[in-house]
Amino acid sequence: MKKGWLVAVLLTILIIGAGLGGAITYGGDDTLPEEFTVGGLLVGGQSADAALARIREQAAKLESTVVSVQPDQLGSVGADPEIPSYTFKQLGMKVDVDEALSAIERYRDYSWWERAKIRYRGTLDASHGMTVTWDEKAFSQTAGSSWSALVTGQSENATRTINEQDVVVYTEEKLGRRLDLAAMRDQVRKNEPVTLSSLRTEPLLLELTITETPPEITLAKLKKEGIDRKIVEFTTSFTSSGEGRSHNVTVAAKALNETLLMPDEIFEYGKIVAKAEKEYGYMEAPVIVKGKLTPGIGGGICQVSSTLYNAALLTGLDIVERRNHSLVVHYLPKGLDATFADGYVNFKFRNSTGKQLLIRTVVEDKTLTVKLFGTMPENISFETETELVKENAPKIIYVANDKLALGAQDTLQNGEAGYVVESFLVKSVNGEFAERKKLSKDTYRTTDTLIAVNPQDVRLHPDGETPTPSVPAPGGDEGPVEPI
Repeated sequence: MKKGWLVAVLLTILIIGAGLGGAITYGGDDTLPEEFTVGGLLVGGQSADAALARIREQAAKLESTVVSVQPDQLGSVGADPEIPSYTFKQLGMKVDVDEALSAIERYRDYSWWERAKIRYRGTLDASHGMTVTWDEKAFSQTAGSSWSALVTGQSENATRTINEQDVVVYTEEKLGRRLDLAAMRDQVRKNEPVTLSSLRTEPLLLELTITETPPEITLAKLKKEGIDRKIVEFTTSFTSSGEGRSHNVTVAAKALNETLLMPDEIFEYGKIVAKAEKEYGYMEAPVIVKGKLTPGIGGGICQVSSTLYNAALLTGLDIVERRNHSLVVHYLPKGLDATFADGYVNFKFRNSTGKQLLIRTVVEDKTLTVKLFGTMPENISFETETELVKENAPKIIYVANDKLALGAQDTLQNGEAGYVVESFLVKSVNGEFAERKKLSKDTYRTTDTLIAVNPQDVRLHPDGETPTPSVPAPGGDEGPVEPI
């Protein structure tokens, strides 16, 4: 009995020893299971330290992948042949395998007994992934500071000029060029590694992604404004004008030059008069006061408004406000002048072309030319006509001057007839008459002939009366001033 018990104890010890030896053998080292993978990379059968080193090495290799730009694009962008290259890491990429590394390190640091239990029970996760993260700021700083320099070019506005032949010339805009960093970043991210074993043997070459940006003013936008061509020009002369009047015509024309009217905008000549006075000032020249010519400030400015009036008529524009001078002016046919009297009469018209309208003026050799540039059908034309309705002969008025000898005379003022005139606008389409429209019916005063004679001259007192010697002064201080 005693002998049997001893045998049983020995057998038990042998069995336990065998199991313990097997457990020690099973968990005595930190070799990873054969099927152990990290990010698709097989590291099973390796020791924990060897696997850790292999994983870290592969992650570093992936982050060291070289990224550059395709050199065949340099010709199109005019870049420097020195193309900077960067690694994924420099561009902000990080291969994250920390979860797998931590799991392996924990397994390595377990006791042999714990490793044996894990392997026996199969509770060790044999498949670990990897993640790729990006630092957007690092990408923008690195790529933006170097690759952006490969693409340069500021946008340039389209231009419109009018040459010496009055031809409207357009120059096309230039598109701006810049690197599309977001698209470049997307290219890189599409090529990021998906496994630890997906190493590239060649550098990753990117296509330069260029964004073209139009300028604020494009050719289409300029042409849409409608300054297509010179529609019409009209010229008047002031060759007989003195220095003061010539000055006033010139400065009013300067103030009018380059006036741009928007569609349906109403032009007001009073604004031009004020602008010229502020910028240049006016000189003394003949004006009309109370129906008589007299020296005044601003004489001549109405030749500019009258010249513009005729250009507007030949363009078919809507005339909003216009009145003739009270006396005939000699630089235009009767019925086709447009006076201005500050606070009384203005000259206004509407830009009825539907597009922008540009007014240009040229003063040369004592001639004034007004040119209108814009949009108008080339098969439509206008011309003006005037008809004399009535002519009123001037009166002869004798006044006394006791300084004149009997029988002598002195003509103080030459008379001029007065008129009633109607003006018309004739429209033609394709060279054929289309319409005749009445513009206005204008009345011009007569100017009496004034002759001074001796007080005893019979022409002064046909009824036997002796008049008081007098010499009437022309003009006066009341009423509107009409510059002519």
